[in-house]
Amino acid sequence: MRKLLPIVLVLFASNAFGESIADLRKKAAAGDAEAQTTLGVRYVNGRGVRKNYKEAVKWYHKAAEQGDATGQYNLGLMYRKGRGVRKDYVAAYAWYRLAAYSDFKGGSKSRETIAKEMTPEQFAEAQELSKELLKKIKANKAKKE
Repeated sequence: MRKLLPIVLVLFASNAFGESIADLRKKAAAGDAEAQTTLGVRYVNGRGVRKNYKEAVKWYHKAAEQGDATGQYNLGLMYRKGRGVRKDYVAAYAWYRLAAYSDFKGGSKSRETIAKEMTPEQFAEAQELSKELLKKIKANKAKKE
């Protein structure tokens, strides 16, 4: 183990695992959706930061509201599994639907899978929520242009 520690420290110092957390935080705070999603992934996996599902959800949400399909899919997963948020199939379906709308691989299948676990009322609510979210995303994009 002693021989391995210097190698691990060199890998972290050389940025072999991708961008530094400081750089990701800076970009994410500036509104970079890809950085926000990546930071969320880091919090889920505990890569370079302490594992924190609530923090991951925060960053996924910011990216998802900008139309980032990966952020939308990952946010759907967090709602489906109840990680960092209470389990909510309606929200999960809505975010999966938006990811599928953006042609995110896996979005359609996840949306179809969770739909089988929902009541007709939940399904209708999820359809409406996804429409509202899409309007919000389009408005956010229009503000940036």
